[in-house]
Amino acid sequence: MEKVFRHYLREDVGAEIAKFCRGRWVAVECLSRAGRRIFHRYWDGGVPLKISEPSDLKRILNRFGSMAPRTIYGSANIYRDLSSRELLGREDNVIYATPSWDVDGSLDEVDLVKEAAAIIVDELRGNGVEDSLYLIWSGRGIHIHLHEKAVGGEVWRRGPLRVSYSIVEYVLRNARSRLLEVCARSRDPERRLKVENLMDVQRVFTAPLSLHRELDLVAITINPDELDDFEISWARVDDFRYWRNWVGYREGEADELALRALGEVSGAERTRVSLGGGEKVATRTRPARSIGRFQVMALLQAARYYVLRGDLNSAKSFGLNRAIFYAWAKRRGVAVGGSGGRGAASAGRAEEVEERVGGEVAFRSPRGWFSIGGQAQRPVDFDRQVAARFGGEFEKYWRAALKYLRNFPREVLESQREFYENIYLPVRDDPRKLLEFLERGGDPGVSSADSK
Repeated sequence: MEKVFRHYLREDVGAEIAKFCRGRWVAVECLSRAGRRIFHRYWDGGVPLKISEPSDLKRILNRFGSMAPRTIYGSANIYRDLSSRELLGREDNVIYATPSWDVDGSLDEVDLVKEAAAIIVDELRGNGVEDSLYLIWSGRGIHIHLHEKAVGGEVWRRGPLRVSYSIVEYVLRNARSRLLEVCARSRDPERRLKVENLMDVQRVFTAPLSLHRELDLVAITINPDELDDFEISWARVDDFRYWRNWVGYREGEADELALRALGEVSGAERTRVSLGGGEKVATRTRPARSIGRFQVMALLQAARYYVLRGDLNSAKSFGLNRAIFYAWAKRRGVAVGGSGGRGAASAGRAEEVEERVGGEVAFRSPRGWFSIGGQAQRPVDFDRQVAARFGGEFEKYWRAALKYLRNFPREVLESQREFYENIYLPVRDDPRKLLEFLERGGDPGVSSADSK
C-alpha cells in the first residue's frame, strides 16, 4: 500500500487525474477483507465521489485508505452538478459524454493493439478530427478518447449519450473491415484482440496516471503521433512517461462527424470486432429493450436471496417484493433505509412476520410469501412479471446473476446500500453486462474497457 499512496501523492499524478475527472462521477476500486474488488462511488452520506482538484484525490485516499484503494475511474458522462445522488439520474444534468473506443488485447500482442488503435485514429482523422484525440494505455489495451469539447454545444443538445454512442458506432462500422484483418492475426488463447463500442450511461474509464487494478503499470496518456513508438516500458510505475498535452482540442472540429453519425446510426445496436470460432467476425449486439430496471432489480434481489439463503421459491418472492418496494419508494421520493416496505402501498397486516436479509427488512404473509400492503408476491408472479420479460434467455440471465453475486463478499450482499451501489447500479441500464460476465468471467461492474 505504501507504493500505491506514494504514487497517488505525486504532484503530477494528482494534477492529471483531477484534469480528467473534473465534472465526472468518480469510482475508486478497493479490496474487500476477503480480497475481492469493491467499487466505492459515494461518500458516507450518499454524495457522489468527485475529483475537481488534487486535494480531492487526497481526501478520497484518506477516506478509503484502510480499504486498499488501487484504481481511479471517471464516468464517460460529464455532469453539471454532482452534489447529490438524485441528480445523477437527470438527463438534463449531463452536459457531455466523452466518445471513446476500447481496444482490448494481450501483453503478448501489444503490436496488434497498437495497430488496431491506429486504424481508429486514421478513421477519425479521415473525418476531420486532428487536434482533439488522446490515447490512454489502460494496462492490456488502449482507450481512444475524443475530447468532448471538439463537439459543439448545439450538437450535444441532441442528447449526450446518443451523440457519443453514434460517433463511436459510426467510426467502428466504417473501420470494421480493416479491424477484422488485424483481429484475424490475434492468437492469444485467453485474451484475443477485440475492438468495441462500450458507450452507455454507466460507462467509466481509467483516469490518466491511475494504477492498473492488477498490473504494476500506469495508465499513461499517449500522443497519437507517437503511437508507433509506444512500448510497455513507458508505463512502469517508478519510471513512467506520458503525454502532458493530452487536454488539447479544437472546438467544433468533430461537429461534421457527429452530424453524419447521428444521421446514419439508428437504433441501439453496437459493434464489436473480434475473433470468433476461428473466423473473422464483426457483430452488432442489440441490448434487451424489454428488460427494465424493475426486472433487473427483481432478478438481482432474487439471486441475492438465493445466494444467502438457498431457497429458490422464496428467492423469487423476495426479488419481486424488493423490486416493488424500491419502485414505490422512488415514486414517492422516500429514502430507502431499512424499513423494508411495511408502509408501501398500504399498511401491512398484523399477522405478517418480519424477516431480515442482512441489513434489510421484509415481511412474510401467513402463507409464507413475502408481501407488501397485504399483497403476497408469489413465485408465479415473479415468473410472469420478471422472468417472462427475459424471454427464452431467463435461465442464462439467472446463472449469470448468481455467478455475478458470488463474486462479491458476503458483507456486500448483506448491506442494503452496498448491494444497491456496487451490484445493482453498474448493470441496471445494461443487463447484458451480466451475460458478458458469464462469458468472460470478469466483473460487469467495470467494463472490459476498465479492467484491462
